[in-house]
Amino acid sequence: MSEDVRRIPLDRRVCVIRQSRIDLRPERGAVVWPLIGLAIGLALFAAVALFANDLSATALAAMLIPGVIIAPFSAMGLIYSIIGAAVVIETKKQSVRFQQGVLGLGLGTVELVPFWKVERVEVSDFPLGDAPSHLPRPAFDLRAWDIVLVKTSGKRLSIAQVVSANQVELIDEGFNRALDAAEAIGAMVEKPVVITAAVEEERAAEASEEPAEGEKAVPSEVQNMAMCDDDHILYGEQ
Repeated sequence: MSEDVRRIPLDRRVCVIRQSRIDLRPERGAVVWPLIGLAIGLALFAAVALFANDLSATALAAMLIPGVIIAPFSAMGLIYSIIGAAVVIETKKQSVRFQQGVLGLGLGTVELVPFWKVERVEVSDFPLGDAPSHLPRPAFDLRAWDIVLVKTSGKRLSIAQVVSANQVELIDEGFNRALDAAEAIGAMVEKPVVITAAVEEERAAEASEEPAEGEKAVPSEVQNMAMCDDDHILYGEQ
C-alpha cells in the first residue's frame, strides 16, 4: 500500500509531508538551471576536445576555464535539487536536521535538534526589506511569513518562508500555506504552534468582536485556537 504524501508549496521550497517524515526540499523547477549549466559545461568540454588541434591555446583556455567552473557547480546543484533537502524531520530518529545547501549536496547536517529540545514552532512576519530601485514599482507589494523552530534555549532556526502578494485573497492563501506547514511540523515534533504574525492577530481580533447571532459558522482558525492574548496566538494542546 502506497504511503500518502502531501506537498505544500513554499518560497523556493516545498514541504513534503509523509506519515513519519517531513522534508523541506527544493521545488521541482529548481532542476532547470543546473541542467542548463551542466549542458553548457559539457558542451565546452566537447568543443575543447574536438577543436584542440585547430584553436589557439588562448581560445582553448577561454573555453576550458568556464567549463571547469560551470560543470561541477551545476552537477552539485542538480544533485541537490533531486535528492537534497534543507530540513528533514523524522519521528524514527526523533530529531530535526538542518542540512547543508548546494555545496553540501543537501546531505550534510549543519544542526541537529532532538524533539525534546524543541519548545515551539512559530509563524512570524518575515521582513522583506526595501531595496532602492530606479525601475517602476510593481502594482502590489508583498507580505512574507517565516516558519521558525524555537529551541528550549531560545535559539531560533528558520525552516522556510512563504511570500504572497499583499492582497486580501492572496494573503489568506499564503498565510494558510505557512500555517499548514507549521501545523504539520508541530504535530510531528508534538509541540505547539505559536502565531506572532500581525495578519493573524488582526483576524482573531475581528472574529472576537463579531456578535454571536444565529448559527454563523466559526472560522477553522478560531476553532483550533487554544489561547489568544495581546502578544500571540497559540495552537496545539494546552
